[in-house]
Amino acid sequence: MRRRSLAALRLATLPGTRHPEAKEASDGPDDAAPHGDAAVVDRLREENAQLRQALGSRPVIDQARGILMAAESCSPEQAWDILRQTSQHTNTKLHEVAGEVVASATGPVAPGAVHTELRAAVARLRAARSRARSEAARRT
Repeated sequence: MRRRSLAALRLATLPGTRHPEAKEASDGPDDAAPHGDAAVVDRLREENAQLRQALGSRPVIDQARGILMAAESCSPEQAWDILRQTSQHTNTKLHEVAGEVVASATGPVAPGAVHTELRAAVARLRAARSRARSEAARRT
């Protein structure tokens, strides 16, 4: 969606060039509504709401990554993979998984599917590390 908008902006600024999205990109959302293009305004409002939610959940995700990095001595990418795998395997939103990680760091958490899968993801990380160490030892 963003690439189309940027392309439309570039095309809208070229003299003599017309692109189907050029009007949408050059006219603001307020200009689109009087022309009967309320769908554009609705789409932009929805995108704005999604971006606000993502910005709101980012701190808890970063805290959870930090907790996992400290607890498991792992890289930021590995901590992200643990959160992502847990989210996917439990069909739980990533920010909710992160919230459980943060909550578990501050006190006891009732066991549940997310907690169980989180432990499994950490176990997979540890197993991968062990395999890498044994392969490195075998090479030397």
